[in-house]
Amino acid sequence: MRGFELGRLCARVLQRHSFASLACQSIQLSSLNSSPLAFSCSLRHLGCKLVCTSSEQNEMPLHVASFNPESSDDPQKPLETVTSSPAEQQRPANLSYLKLGKVLDSFLDMGFSHAEIKALFSVQPKLLSHARLALVSELLLLGLSTDAILKALQKSPELLRMSPNHLKDRADLLRKLSFKEGSLNHMAIHCPSIFTLPQSRIEAVKNLLTEKCLFSTQQLSKILRTCPNVLLEDLDHLEYKFQFVYFRMGIKHREIVNSAFFQKSLAEIKNRHIFLERLGLYQTPDKKGQTQIVNPKLKSLIRASETDFVTKIACSSVEEYEIFKKLLAREEEPEWNKDGTLKVELSDVESDEESDTE
Repeated sequence: MRGFELGRLCARVLQRHSFASLACQSIQLSSLNSSPLAFSCSLRHLGCKLVCTSSEQNEMPLHVASFNPESSDDPQKPLETVTSSPAEQQRPANLSYLKLGKVLDSFLDMGFSHAEIKALFSVQPKLLSHARLALVSELLLLGLSTDAILKALQKSPELLRMSPNHLKDRADLLRKLSFKEGSLNHMAIHCPSIFTLPQSRIEAVKNLLTEKCLFSTQQLSKILRTCPNVLLEDLDHLEYKFQFVYFRMGIKHREIVNSAFFQKSLAEIKNRHIFLERLGLYQTPDKKGQTQIVNPKLKSLIRASETDFVTKIACSSVEEYEIFKKLLAREEEPEWNKDGTLKVELSDVESDEESDTE
């Protein structure tokens, strides 16, 4: 009787999983008339095949419960264990996908397109999604556009490692410097490292330009908007750069700010100024600000391309200007003795002594 009961159980299992062909191959009809032990072994063999087939379809690792023919437990329990395992193992994966879906919905609500979200997650891909969402939210509160945020993160990925509180402090400082939405977008695209700079560094540049260089607060704000690179320059070099244009070239504060003077390197400015000076086309103003010739405007001198500067402002040739730059570099290169001391010409010493005696 037990053999026939097991046979009916096997038929129900085969009907449920549609494995009639597998049953025909695994269990012969003659085994129904054999001993219960032999039939139990056949059923055990069939159970293994069912588990393997089911695991291949679900693509999830399944654990097969052992079947003991001598046990008094219900033989259907191992089958129940097999059928319930995939659902239990899929629950954590479903939860993670659900959380990720909520994060993606949040980015879409902020105004990011699908392409922008894909590019956003390609920056620092190992960063947790909720941390990425928190920082991008703070950047939006600063007034940055989605395009500016994406470009800033691509140019400076270390922004994603900052804390939201740090960004809030930076926002308060930038607002004190009269930064508005449009200027913040410009700075985020061209100089995103301003958000990672220590506050002491920004304060040092601010104090230099307002206290030593005597720029007004409004002029300082415009300098930082148009020339954010000043925040990254050495302070001594920045001060010398201002002294050159103010004292050597005789340019006043207003013209310095409007010309975006700090965008250019000091070497390029000196080359152009001294080249015009030696051609007799530029003259340093006297104490009253007067010159015997009309100097070209600083804005045109700086923003002109090298070809336009040489041909239209200096009225010279590119070849002559290239030779001049090489000769000027040799003139300004200091000469050193073998012992490492600076080489000084005797004529220079004599001229200094004569000026002292006078």
